Amino acid sequence: MLLFGPLRCGECRATFPVAEGVADLTVEHTGAGAMQRGMEQRWVARSYERYVRPVMERTLSGQRMDRDSEYLLYRSLLGRPEATVLDVGCGTGLVARRLAREPDFPPVAGLDVSRAMLEEGVAQAREAGATVDFLRAEAPHLPFQDGTLGAVLMAGSLHFVADLGRMMLEVARVLRPGGRWVASTYVPPGAPAALVHRRLGLHPRGEEVLRREAAAVGLVRFERVALPPLLVVKAEKGSATTPR
Repeated sequence: MLLFGPLRCGECRATFPVAEGVADLTVEHTGAGAMQRGMEQRWVARSYERYVRPVMERTLSGQRMDRDSEYLLYRSLLGRPEATVLDVGCGTGLVARRLAREPDFPPVAGLDVSRAMLEEGVAQAREAGATVDFLRAEAPHLPFQDGTLGAVLMAGSLHFVADLGRMMLEVARVLRPGGRWVASTYVPPGAPAALVHRRLGLHPRGEEVLRREAAAVGLVRFERVALPPLLVVKAEKGSATTPR
């Protein structure tokens, strides 16, 4: 677990601060919708797992998924990663710290743009005895070298990313051959609800859009689990990718 800094980039020699167990790799904060701004409040972070997340699930999908069932689904789709697993939009690290406690599991890193959520994640991981490296950065930017990650997980965070094309390019870039992308979102609502969701900074996509974008960056073996209105998808990086 990261405890102090700064971190230094071996290529460009840039340095990044580490404070309270969080490495701040934010290049630029482009601003976010109302829902994401709410995630940056400390009181939201402290109550996220017990209260805020369940309310969000019911509001966006009309149901609340059993936590153990949700975790087992992600774990099954991740397979057997052979390198570091990155949890993008990790929030307080609910999934990341469970992965980190799996026997013989590779290192786990959690990435989020909310400092409050990450600091709460550090505290929760320490309490659970889980080793997770927490990084502050804003997706779609993934601050990792090409071909270094065993998997990229986006558990309930895909709809917070506005630029899906760039997100998929980054996923394909950082994954090792055979590495998996696992993500969950919800089926886009019809109008006029779609406009409300967009104003909140939410960008849900359907299966066909996700399948097309994954294929465009060379990800193969696309699969999906439909739990209407929830949608969980998985794709793999082939031995040779041909990003657009």
